[in-house]
Amino acid sequence: MADCSYEDIFQRATLVLGQKTQDKLRSENIIIFGVGGVGSWCAEGLIRAGVEHLTIVDSDNVDTSNINRQRMATVLSIGQSKVEALKSELLKINPES
Repeated sequence: MADCSYEDIFQRATLVLGQKTQDKLRSENIIIFGVGGVGSWCAEGLIRAGVEHLTIVDSDNVDTSNINRQRMATVLSIGQSKVEALKSELLKINPES
């Protein structure tokens, strides 16, 4: 695994948003209820923006019918908890989140 710091990953966003805004994104606590076709992509967008404290809530498991529209849904994740499957994918983007 590559050794990337938060600053390395989000340097371009910091240039656009400014350090104060990036620091706010990093420190905010955000919760998403439901990580289906909209929530899963929102979660990815937040992680890619620099949010590190994200709580995701969904009691469902990944189903075959989810593959065409949900971020974490693949043939390998069928039957897994949506939360655990998405968490696994999000940690690949920012391991500190």
